Amino acid sequence: MLLLHWLFPFLFFYVQADTNHLHLQRDVAKDVAKLEQHGRYFISDNSSLSPSVEDVYEDLQLFALVANINLSQAQYTAQQLGQHYVQQWTFPEGDIRRITQAQSNVALDTVVTQRYLEKRPPTQRRITNDFTFRSYLIDTASEPGKLFYLTENEQGLLAYRLGEKQVEINYSNKKEGLVDVLPKYRKQVENLLQQLSLASENKK
Repeated sequence: MLLLHWLFPFLFFYVQADTNHLHLQRDVAKDVAKLEQHGRYFISDNSSLSPSVEDVYEDLQLFALVANINLSQAQYTAQQLGQHYVQQWTFPEGDIRRITQAQSNVALDTVVTQRYLEKRPPTQRRITNDFTFRSYLIDTASEPGKLFYLTENEQGLLAYRLGEKQVEINYSNKKEGLVDVLPKYRKQVENLLQQLSLASENKK
């Protein structure tokens, strides 16, 4: 087995690149360990009516293989794009043509209004939290953007895509504020990575 009604939201994005290395191998290992530790999560898989964590482990082996690719022959670029620090490794030949890694640190400061079924007045609570997301997009020779991987440093694996197969991991014990940050971040970063992939393809 291989070692997944708010008011006044304010999101502050800042970028911190820790190294110039591909972190996919480390993230896959970390996320598998977190899945084994959590034990309580729901797996959504558009290719299966009864997905299992064993299926996830099997899929992650493909990402582990990508993570072990030799980067010495790749052309490396790095750039800051808005709130994302984006690194790319482009290969002149082979099945894997490009690996794009985006890291974003997100600070959440929001006020949540809780409403109750019984006749109790609504209450408000302030939530502050920090998130470190990393997203990966892998272009292959046959299909740009074929593989996608999304993780949060503390929560673990959140979603991945293998061609048409899309999987999401929903934890019963969610990191506070994740449900507010994640949809916006994911939409933003997926659009960005797809645009970068298309732009690279057009340069050929």
